[in-house]
Amino acid sequence: MVLLLFLLVINRYESIGVMGAMDDEVSLIKEIMSVEHTDTLAHRIFFIGKLYDIPCVCVKAGVGKVNSAITAQILITKYNVDAIIFTGVAGGVNPEINIGDIVISKRVIHHDYGSITPEGFFPFDTLGFVADSFLIEVAKKAAKNIKFETIPQKICKETGHFPRIITGNIVTGDQFIADEKKRKWIEETFHADCVEMEGAAVAQVCVIYNIPYVIIRSLSDLANEKADIDFEQFVSYAATNSSLIVKGIFRLLSQ
Repeated sequence: MVLLLFLLVINRYESIGVMGAMDDEVSLIKEIMSVEHTDTLAHRIFFIGKLYDIPCVCVKAGVGKVNSAITAQILITKYNVDAIIFTGVAGGVNPEINIGDIVISKRVIHHDYGSITPEGFFPFDTLGFVADSFLIEVAKKAAKNIKFETIPQKICKETGHFPRIITGNIVTGDQFIADEKKRKWIEETFHADCVEMEGAAVAQVCVIYNIPYVIIRSLSDLANEKADIDFEQFVSYAATNSSLIVKGIFRLLSQ
């Protein structure tokens, strides 16, 4: 019965949208796609084809919430995707995880949506948008099947460590966080695991249209005063890990 339900859900996906904010985040997906054609719309290039025989539309959205919301809207209303997967990097917020680790979204929340008063900033929503439970489970299963490269020694100071995979809360704002005080506030206010600049906007559009989604984020920095330096050093490694899970999701769904 469980297997039958699994197959029924898989068959629902006639087309899946894959998004990232930067070239590093989507280039590895495009490389293994069978691209049938491309469209240019709203200054974005949409790669239309198949990934492991599943119809796929892959696109670089650009950085920030407006860019990601526009792109998600186009994927849904023009290309009729049945699900959206966002792949990319993030700043670590949960002190229990480190650069190179991976967060699969459970909830995605806007951290900069609220009111500013003389007493400070107060968010309007600390619960956010719940990711699709089926896609979460497929992502977790995909992660277990992947042989990740070890985390570079300059990140963890030791050899032989592999990325840790967790399911948790991802928070979004139109800000690159490189401040320990802000990181701590985000952690305490939203029980967040990582922070980025696109996910909640994608999630909100998907929820409005009742489209399943999941966000996959690999940590490139720890959202502290070293974030700028760490991001430049480790963005490629982190983006690769995130894209590997996306590939793994498609591989599982094609079986």
